[in-house]
Amino acid sequence: MRLLNWIKGLVMTSLMAGLVACGGGSGSSPKLADLVRNDARFSVLAEAIAAADLTATLSAPGPYTVFAPTNDAFAALLAELNLTKAQLLANKPLLTAVLQYHVLSAEVGRSAVPLGKAITPVGGGFFKVDSVSGALVVTDGRNRKATITQTDLVATNGLLHVLDKVLLPADKNIVQTAQAAAPFSILVDAVVAANLQGTLSGNGPFTVFAPTNTAFAAALTELGVSKEALFADTALLSKILTYHVVPSRVLKADVPVGAAITTVEGQTFTVDASLAITDRLGRKAAITGTDTLTSNGVIHTIDKVILPSDVTLPGQRTLVQQLQGMPQFSILVEAVVAAGLQDALSGAGPLTVFAPTNTAFAALLTELGVTKEQLLANKPLLTAVLQYHVLGSQVLSSQVPVGKAITPLAGGIFKIDANAGALVVTDGRNRRANIGFTDLRVKNGVIHSLDKVLLPANQNIVQTAISLPQFSILVEAVVAAGLQDALAAPGPLTVFAPTNDAFVALLTELGVTKADLLANKPLLTKVLTYHVVAGRVLKADVPVNTAITTLQGDTFTVNASLAITDQRARRANITATDVLASNGVIHVIDKVILPRP
Repeated sequence: MRLLNWIKGLVMTSLMAGLVACGGGSGSSPKLADLVRNDARFSVLAEAIAAADLTATLSAPGPYTVFAPTNDAFAALLAELNLTKAQLLANKPLLTAVLQYHVLSAEVGRSAVPLGKAITPVGGGFFKVDSVSGALVVTDGRNRKATITQTDLVATNGLLHVLDKVLLPADKNIVQTAQAAAPFSILVDAVVAANLQGTLSGNGPFTVFAPTNTAFAAALTELGVSKEALFADTALLSKILTYHVVPSRVLKADVPVGAAITTVEGQTFTVDASLAITDRLGRKAAITGTDTLTSNGVIHTIDKVILPSDVTLPGQRTLVQQLQGMPQFSILVEAVVAAGLQDALSGAGPLTVFAPTNTAFAALLTELGVTKEQLLANKPLLTAVLQYHVLGSQVLSSQVPVGKAITPLAGGIFKIDANAGALVVTDGRNRRANIGFTDLRVKNGVIHSLDKVLLPANQNIVQTAISLPQFSILVEAVVAAGLQDALAAPGPLTVFAPTNDAFVALLTELGVTKADLLANKPLLTKVLTYHVVAGRVLKADVPVNTAITTLQGDTFTVNASLAITDQRARRANITATDVLASNGVIHVIDKVILPRP
């Protein structure tokens, strides 16, 4: 009997000890708040819970699941955020958001964790948990990784799992996340060009299958367009981009293998078990990276731009069809129709069109002092201007004869120069236009965009010289020699034109007055015709260190630095080149050159 009583007492003592160790009987069982407060590993977490006024919450019936960062995890966070513990604890909004991001409003034990799927904490947003080599690894909203080092610590109102890193909710949406990732810079540019950044920064959620820069480069080659040309075709670009967006959050674990996935664009694609996408054209793209989390969805990385089935690629459209689909060229399309040129620009080609934007046309209307209706009603002018923008062959940007005369269908010339990597057109009136996008290849040619409407020349060499004050003495000399009709003839001619300062210097050199020179018609004619070369010789065509024969009959040479040596071994510098005229070109020189005596 004594032995029996002793055994009963021992059992009761053991039970009481066990109850004490667990926080007491039913009235004093440990709550989650108690587990945290009584474990030295979580002293900073306990301080944070108190500072955020969450102790009562974690003592409520629940059930809850708490992912509990250790003191070491908080120390690492403070270093990461460059804060002191006091600063963190004093920032109640931040502290509350971070702590609530670690709490689930249900009891989720290790065996019940939905691996790879979105888990929504009480603070909103989401994170996910994956099994990596047998360990549970959490990916938070900022795509930081934390390992669960211990699971299923039991409290009366839930469970606690131990974390080696503090989780942080997402602070970037899909667009911001892509902007921060170098491999997506072209995608970001495309989203901005298509004006989709506002949509993809909205609440969502969205899933974006994001092509890398390499994928976009390959697509540009496949489509036969430059990046600038694709981005300018906003209708096509928007269609392609929205085909990469699903209007829900689809993590890797949720991808419906083999099933049609409907995109924002409206069409579907499929994903197989190896994470290969098949688009509506039967093309394959591999998903090379998954589950980049953002505040409004998730990004998966793909190695190829995918395409819907009804996308009409530039190579399948005529010049007119392509321009009709691009709102920035609506006035150009109106002009083409008004001039009756739509059939010509829809023919077999190939043609090259330098396409002025609506902004370019608006500037032209101001320059000419006419309304759009007046311009469209003036069919002869309109036809001449439009045909001045068309070449009778396909000329890609890499084939542009830089610095040389280019003859459009309207006749006359313009030229294109490279300036700091950009292409700049000089028209027949010496106005300059910048080429925007290049090499938009269509069924019957190629389109380059312009920021200014080009105009054919409306002044011959004499008229051009008259319009430039620095050539007033030259013009007097031409009239005195009776050469104005010759220099106004169809030509083409090239004039090396001395400035007024050059003539003043000549008068001093010869010891004569201007009146004396202008009265000496034989000398004047000989000198002036020595400055004229038959044919149009632009700067790019000047034969260096080769005798150039003039209308006067004598020759001169030009060296690589554009210095002229005349028949008297005198030197003159070409100070400006390629002033275009309807019947040739003018180069400016700083000294009157002289033939043999």
